[in-house]
Amino acid sequence: MQLTTATLLSILLVSPMIRCAKAQDAAAPGAQAADTKSPGATPADAKAQDSKAQESKPQESKPQESKPQESKSPAPQWPVKDGAAGEDIPGVVAKGTPIYKWSDGHQFTEGPACAPDGTMYFTDIPNNRVLRLDPAGAQVVLKDARGPFGLFFGKDGTLYCTQGADQRIAAFDPAKCKDGACETRVICDKGPGGAPLGRVNDLVLDRTGGIWFTAPVIGRKKAGNAPDAVYYCPVEGGEAVQVVRDDKVVAPNGVHLSPDSKTLYVLPYLSLELMAYPIEGPGKLGEGKVLYKIPGGTRETIGGDGLTVDTRGNLYITVPARAAVFVLSPDGKPLGMIRFPERPSNCALGGKDGRTLFVTAQTGVYSIDVEGARSR
Repeated sequence: MQLTTATLLSILLVSPMIRCAKAQDAAAPGAQAADTKSPGATPADAKAQDSKAQESKPQESKPQESKPQESKSPAPQWPVKDGAAGEDIPGVVAKGTPIYKWSDGHQFTEGPACAPDGTMYFTDIPNNRVLRLDPAGAQVVLKDARGPFGLFFGKDGTLYCTQGADQRIAAFDPAKCKDGACETRVICDKGPGGAPLGRVNDLVLDRTGGIWFTAPVIGRKKAGNAPDAVYYCPVEGGEAVQVVRDDKVVAPNGVHLSPDSKTLYVLPYLSLELMAYPIEGPGKLGEGKVLYKIPGGTRETIGGDGLTVDTRGNLYITVPARAAVFVLSPDGKPLGMIRFPERPSNCALGGKDGRTLFVTAQTGVYSIDVEGARSR
C-alpha cells in the first residue's frame, strides 16, 4: 500500500527519533477585586460603607490546589503543500499529485539519505551541518560536519558522509549524536599511493560491503591536484581505488547503483551524458556507455547533479537548469519530468514504505509520493 505524505507525517510525530520538547500551558492570571464604591454616592453613604468594611473580618485565603496540566507536543509546522506534478508519468506518478515542502531557510541543501526507519536526513553545505527532517522543523544532527555533501545509510544505521573540507569519507551513528556533536570515524581519506581524494561529493553503498563515491573538479584544473574521478573503498576502510578518471568523465557528481548491483550510474555535473558502467567485481568496472543525454536548450552548460533508483530500475535524475527531476526507464528512455519550486540538487526515496521521493533544492527540501519504492 502506498504511504502518503500525510500518513508519513503522523508516523514522524510519534517517532522516538524526532520527539520535541513538550510545552506547558501558562496558568491563568487571577482576577482583580472590583471597587465597591458606586460613582455618585454621598459622603455619608461612603462613610457607612467604610465602617462596615472595617467591622468585617478578613477571610482566610485558602491555597488553591494545583491541577496537573496536560503536556502538549508542538504543533507540526511541516510539511506544507507547495505545488503538484504537472504531468502523468505512467507507473511513476499521476498528474496533480501534491508536492510538499518539508523545510526551508537553508543556504544550499544536498545529500538526502533515508535511515532504515524511513526518516530523511540531508546536508546544508554552506552552513556545515547534517540535519534531520522533523514536522516541528529540521533538527541539527551534526554541527561541524567538515564540508558535508553526500550521505548514505548502511543497513545497521551507520550514516556515511562525504566531507569535502577534509577530502574524506567519514561515518557516525546519528542515534548517538548529542547537541550537534557526533563520534565520527574516518573510513577513507587517501587515494592510490596515498594521494589526496579531492573534493569528495556523492556516494552509494553496495550489498557486498563497498562504497562507490565521486570526486569532481569544479573549476580550473591545476597540475598536482586530485583529478576528476570515481572511487571505490571497502566499508571497513583503507585506500581508495580509482575506477574512473577524468579522461572518461567530466566532473562526476551523482552516483548510484541498479537494483541488482550490476550497474554503476555516474551523473556528471559538467556534461550532459549520464554514464552506466558494468560492475565486474569489487572496485572494478567494465567499459562505460552513455545511458541518456540530457537535452540542451538552456544557457547553462551544466548537466545533472544527483540521482536515485527505485526497485523497478527507474532512474530519477536532478537537472538544476530545468528545475526538475527527470525520470528514466532502466534502459535510459525518458518517461517524463517532475518540476519543483526550486532548482533540485539531489534526491532519494524514503518514508516508511520507501515510496516518497525527497528532493533537496537550494534553500528547501521537498517531497512527492511515487509508485516505485527505494531499491537500497
